[in-house]
Amino acid sequence: MQAVSDYRRARMRNHFAYDIWKYLLIIAVCWFGWDLLYTQTAYRSPQDKRIDVYIMSATASDEMVEAFLKPIWEEATPDMELVEGVSLLPGGVEDYYTNMTLTVRLAAGEGDIYFLPQDVFKSFALNGVFIPLDDYVAQGRINIDGLSVDTARLTVIDDESGEAQAHLYGVPTDALYGLMDGMQFDNRNAVMTIAVNSGNEDNVVTFFNALLQAGRGEKPEWLEEGE
Repeated sequence: MQAVSDYRRARMRNHFAYDIWKYLLIIAVCWFGWDLLYTQTAYRSPQDKRIDVYIMSATASDEMVEAFLKPIWEEATPDMELVEGVSLLPGGVEDYYTNMTLTVRLAAGEGDIYFLPQDVFKSFALNGVFIPLDDYVAQGRINIDGLSVDTARLTVIDDESGEAQAHLYGVPTDALYGLMDGMQFDNRNAVMTIAVNSGNEDNVVTFFNALLQAGRGEKPEWLEEGE
């Protein structure tokens, strides 16, 4: 009996030694199938019930971003089911991967509020992917008092009239030191803006303004020392 038992164990070891890739493949296929099923069936908040904040930064902390956004969400837009921060890899206007990723996300209607480097913001704003903020500022729904916004005011050609028109497409964040502390986000030379395909513009504008105001704060001592 002992010999038979040893023979079976030896066969089992050989079986796994030579056929283990089959089991790994089965596990991988099963995991992929489960993940695909979960992705397709998991509940996702509808577009008009969520706000996604996309931050292009090498320093922003996901945990700190979520912690910073949550109280603003609860106070300014409590009817939203979800407000989420999403980190994007930084890059410039000549970075092919950055441009491709942003183009795909914006075309697909992903993201509502974007924090982008100044050069990337300008490149995309001139292609009409961000909303003009002028009317919301005039209505008092976006408060830019005390902030320098000229670098985010761009002249674009209107598609219908063919005339050149200047509009404010974002708010520079250089002086929003509260964002630096709150999200561990080096927001110097960055712009916050709203995607034209948001699909939730009214709520997004409300949250945008609340986020902007929460970002106001005193200049950090470490920043003054470094200048």
